[in-house]
Amino acid sequence: MIRHFLAFGLAGFVIVTAMPSVSRATEAPVSQSNFPADLKQAEAYNNQGYDLASQGKFIEAVAAFEQAIALYPSYDTAYNNLGITYAQMGNFSAAISAFEQAITLNSSNVEYYNNLGSALGSLGRIAEATNVLTEAIARYPNEPDSHFNLAIAFLNQNQFSEAIASLKTARDLYKIRNNFRAVQQINQILQDLEP
Repeated sequence: MIRHFLAFGLAGFVIVTAMPSVSRATEAPVSQSNFPADLKQAEAYNNQGYDLASQGKFIEAVAAFEQAIALYPSYDTAYNNLGITYAQMGNFSAAISAFEQAITLNSSNVEYYNNLGSALGSLGRIAEATNVLTEAIARYPNEPDSHFNLAIAFLNQNQFSEAIASLKTARDLYKIRNNFRAVQQINQILQDLEP
């Protein structure tokens, strides 16, 4: 089983907070290797990195993710996990590079766009974050985390009407997913924003 982290949109835009999430699917990275043994060994390092990061051993986790990538350079999940670990360490520049590489390898994973947008926002690169999140929404319009993160980017640019619209869209999408905790949090934000 491949393990990966999920940077959760409600963690906010200023700081990326990664929440561990074990993938139930055993998906191979997008590019198939001619060496299945390399992939299996890379998965083992990725899982080791996941365990280490979950224990707060970020430096060791980075080494494990880098080892997974060295063995299997097309391993987008390992790049994403590396990015999240760097973000947890406060190294958002390195996180951005890792998220960009994950997107290059697998542009069909909306999680990578959200993580990149959050990391860019954490460095104050709000216009770039807005562009990345707008692209994520264009590709995946029903992903609530993207709408939420875009709302935070709009708030950081004092674009309140756009932020409110994005928050309402995110709230409606979270309702569909029965994520009532997120709905409650967004309602509180909206209450604070709306006159």
